[in-house]
Amino acid sequence: MGWILGLLVAASAVATTQAQQAPCTVVANVAKELMPYPLQPLPPGGQYYPAPLTVPERGMAPRAFVAHEGLFHHIPIVSVEPDDGPRRIVLVETFGEGWRGRVRQWEGKAPVPPELTAVLSVARPQDSFALLAIGGPRVEVPFGSRRETLQAAIDGLAHPDPNGPDGPGLFDGLLEAASWFGPAQVGDSILEFGGIRGWRWDKGKASQLRGALVSRGIRLFSLGGAYQTGGGDDYASGAWESPFGRLCEQTGGDWGTIGYLGRNARDEMSWEWREAAKALYEEATFAYILRLPRTGPRVKIQLTPAASKPGVLLSYPRPLPVCPPPPAASAEGQKTK
Repeated sequence: MGWILGLLVAASAVATTQAQQAPCTVVANVAKELMPYPLQPLPPGGQYYPAPLTVPERGMAPRAFVAHEGLFHHIPIVSVEPDDGPRRIVLVETFGEGWRGRVRQWEGKAPVPPELTAVLSVARPQDSFALLAIGGPRVEVPFGSRRETLQAAIDGLAHPDPNGPDGPGLFDGLLEAASWFGPAQVGDSILEFGGIRGWRWDKGKASQLRGALVSRGIRLFSLGGAYQTGGGDDYASGAWESPFGRLCEQTGGDWGTIGYLGRNARDEMSWEWREAAKALYEEATFAYILRLPRTGPRVKIQLTPAASKPGVLLSYPRPLPVCPPPPAASAEGQKTK
């Protein structure tokens, strides 16, 4: 009878441990495309078609989300809560290939990046910002800096020193930005702006970047030539998708493409960059916090058919980490006193 009592005690301890196990947390982003602006007139007699804005889809009911493992194994969702709490955001400005020659050609008359100034114009007081310029001159502003310091650095990007030190490249720069956050907080995000044409798509570095972002709970948002990251498998299959954009979605973030913004860009293009940047920032400051009894690489989260609408996209970190973590294996042959 003693061994039966022992089994009952062990089973009870396991059940208690499972009941006390904190649910696994998933930060999910739900965005929708909007066309809120009418066609803009262009001289002489043409029309300007603004790109759709992507904004967070608020007010989703908890029952709009479902989770499953494999094809048929349903996983209950313990809770779904909207979250718009304080955020830590690294603003990343990407210079395209050949930036030194363009700076010399512009003779210091390049425009101040309107997308960065636009984000600061609507920045919430509870959010913290940092800045890193990559693919061009080394410009950095760490977390904890005053907004005036950040704006001064953004203004300085309009006339970078072509003889100054180089900043990191695309993948190394984003990895560096990820290292600035320290211990993870809900909603940590990187907002990358600027065309990245000319950058070679490095699958190894892309995988390393995705792993670093997902493991630290950092979402990547991108605005600007993400569709021009050549060399991805999407192009071989004939699908017009971006491997860089897909990477953003795999971190729980989002991405968008937008037109030319250089020295001779029309005013309406600057306007579009500003509006799109503010919308992307709005996405970064809102999320749904899902709590599940467990997660893992085979666990998928979806919207129900009733909640799925054209232009609505759900993204979350993929593959999901294993949670709860497996128990540490006891050392074989360990002697007890």
